[in-house]
Amino acid sequence: MNNKYNKMNNRIIYFLTAAIFLFATSGTLMAQSQEQIDKFNEERKVYFTEELELTDSESKAFWPLYDDFQNRKMKLVEDERNTWIYAHKNADNLSDKEILETLQKGYSLKEKQLELEREYYQGKFLDALPTKKVLKLGKVEWDFRRNLIRRLREEGKGRRDHGGGSGKKTEGPEPFPMAPSPCLL
Repeated sequence: MNNKYNKMNNRIIYFLTAAIFLFATSGTLMAQSQEQIDKFNEERKVYFTEELELTDSESKAFWPLYDDFQNRKMKLVEDERNTWIYAHKNADNLSDKEILETLQKGYSLKEKQLELEREYYQGKFLDALPTKKVLKLGKVEWDFRRNLIRRLREEGKGRRDHGGGSGKKTEGPEPFPMAPSPCLL
């Protein structure tokens, strides 16, 4: 009896220790992720401000709008991605009607993204910036993403040399990118 008690006690201690460890490290990982998000947002703000040559008054008017736009856009993108993930994971179990509803939902979310871009690029951003800067904003967004991807690839090359990375070669021309967003012409 005493031996069974000790084994059970050891298991409980093991599971509690593992749970505490996971809980403690998840906070560190979350903090690191938030730190990375904050760094990304700051780099984006500096890059956009320089490339668009924003004045102080333009910057004060633009950034709250842009942050709201990005938050709303990311929510729509996430919803769309989750819709397609759900559809592909469950394709074999969905009826034709459910598949059609899922297709409708996915494309509806894509349309909402375009409506959001129109709302901001043809309206709200024009209240904060001159028209030429609003036009240039799409290119600045595209260039920032392209530079970020290039930098991440370069960092990945360094990690591969030390056993990290995907092992895929990144030499040669970059694949043809999608058209810069927004395309509201």
